[in-house]
Amino acid sequence: MNVLSKEASQLLTWFAVFFLLGLALANPLMIYASIIPIFLYCLGALIPSPKVEAKKIGLEGSAWVGETREVQVTGRISGGLGMVTLHEKLPEHFALIEGSNYRIIRKGFGDKMFSFSYKIKCTKRGAYYFKGIDWESRQILGLRVPRRGSCGRPSMLTVCPRVVTFRRIRVLRNVGYEMYPTESVAKVGTSGTDFKDIRDYVPGDPFSFINWKASARVLTRGKHNPLVNEYEREGKQSVWIFLDAHPEMNIGTSAADAFEHAIEAAISVAYYFLNRGFRLGMYVYNDLGKTFYPDTGKEQFIRIFGELLRLKPLGIGLRMYWQEGLLKAIEKNRKYLITLSPRVVIITHVTSGRLKDIVAGLTKISSYRRETRRARTKTMVFNILPYNLIPKINETEESAAKLLEIRSRELSRHLCRLRATVLNWDPENENLGTKLMNYMRLR
Repeated sequence: MNVLSKEASQLLTWFAVFFLLGLALANPLMIYASIIPIFLYCLGALIPSPKVEAKKIGLEGSAWVGETREVQVTGRISGGLGMVTLHEKLPEHFALIEGSNYRIIRKGFGDKMFSFSYKIKCTKRGAYYFKGIDWESRQILGLRVPRRGSCGRPSMLTVCPRVVTFRRIRVLRNVGYEMYPTESVAKVGTSGTDFKDIRDYVPGDPFSFINWKASARVLTRGKHNPLVNEYEREGKQSVWIFLDAHPEMNIGTSAADAFEHAIEAAISVAYYFLNRGFRLGMYVYNDLGKTFYPDTGKEQFIRIFGELLRLKPLGIGLRMYWQEGLLKAIEKNRKYLITLSPRVVIITHVTSGRLKDIVAGLTKISSYRRETRRARTKTMVFNILPYNLIPKINETEESAAKLLEIRSRELSRHLCRLRATVLNWDPENENLGTKLMNYMRLR
């Protein structure tokens, strides 16, 4: 039931004033004048506010970050006379790029059909709930309190980070061997049946692997250590990703920041290796210590994808967690780094304040592997450069952002001395797929 507005109460007041004064002064003109407000009051009581029915499509299911969605709204306005306002509330992480999600429709006699559309851009991952279309109905005379409500079915839209896929390319001759070859096999694991080499016996080798004939031949030369057959290991190498969730990774805007691009890089790297049979594990440090235990296949990718979709950086109030650092994260995962001897991918943002911790972490990884100077690098540092994501209003801010980027690139060069491959990525100006192809050539 509609409630009369403040204006309607004022009409009753004016009617009473004119009517009573007319009676008291015996003035028929004032009594006749009191008919006008009471007539408008009755008219306002008889004319109802319009009713709204609407539905929308385009804000359900799933979408990729950066994808454009077209939302279509259709409906009908029935009953009464007046004006209807329609509004679809969008989360802050959606950008309106075409049209308008706000409409004002005037309703006359008879039902009125309406339809409009607008386009939005999904700028940030996450699950977003849309309750419906908010509407407000006002009577033509404004003598009723505006009616408000929501129409249309609630919907849920899941925005997923993009997964960069690599097309298989032809490897040219005289080109350096790739950092992560597809044929890489594990150094630890179950031995297969394919013969690889003969080597000296070390404690722990099965006695069944001893090559007695070869051992007898070297025994005549004065060598008393037996020889064993070495077989190819089954399975491919392992990969371990360290993802940085420090608050400094929030550099950027509410729509796009360094942490969002770091998650995009982590998912793309995970997809690359898991799609090729590698065993992959992950640890999110400077967070609550989320560990993804090493596994293979699509189930592992779905598990990682789902968790990273809901992952959010910790607030300032949880400082005790984001002060963990890379070194402590590596020490917590020591057993995996020693037993699996994985190739390590560190996704972070290199700054002067955290360079010491990153260097200590890379040194710790090398100590676990016991690498030699001639050993091929097995660690990649993915340095996110987010300074171009920040809006700039003058040349001073542009120059400051450029200097910060140069500083980060210069600091990352120190990591190369620790036999780490450094990949500097400016997400605003560089394509992730093209950037990764320089380091991951497929055979």
